[in-house]
Amino acid sequence: MDWRGFRNDQKVALQFLQGISSMIGGWLGGVFGDYAASRNGSQGRIFVALLSVVGGIPLYGLYLYSTNFHWAMVWTALFNLIATFTPAAAIRPICADLTNGPSERAQIVALWIVLEKTSGALFGAPLVGYLTERMLETSHQNGQQGNEQKAQALAYNLFTLSSFFWGVCSLFWAIMLVTLKNSGNVEVLPSPSQSKRRFPSPV
Repeated sequence: MDWRGFRNDQKVALQFLQGISSMIGGWLGGVFGDYAASRNGSQGRIFVALLSVVGGIPLYGLYLYSTNFHWAMVWTALFNLIATFTPAAAIRPICADLTNGPSERAQIVALWIVLEKTSGALFGAPLVGYLTERMLETSHQNGQQGNEQKAQALAYNLFTLSSFFWGVCSLFWAIMLVTLKNSGNVEVLPSPSQSKRRFPSPV
């Protein structure tokens, strides 16, 4: 956040807000995912995850390009609230439904962590740094290098790469929405008459 000119206390406030909003977002994702599953089964969970990924892309861009501290607070709070729905709303419950025991569930989680860490190490900070350095070299050759140009180059590369991979993620969620059948966990609430027959009133 140095490239946006924020003070140290403002950076701390942003990081604190990101942690709090991410925690609340994870809880909200679980609530919305359970509600969607009670209405439409696994497809309801997938829809919540797809909405989270697609809705987080513009909010992340607004946060990256925001140079006003108060607007940065707003956009980062909204981003961390919405973009964190996916694990609690869909990934973990669907993985639990697809497995037959704790060992299979552990294998899926282990593979999930390996893929996440590997892709982050390859396509995260190293790739962003490489592309930003190339862009700054081009700007330096044109005599247009400065703090503002560095900030714009970094924000552009962060947003471009993040949007690309989130777009791929959205594509797979959309495919799952069409191909994955409901797990049969749609909750059917009993009618009042059935409830009376099941639980008779004491005499």
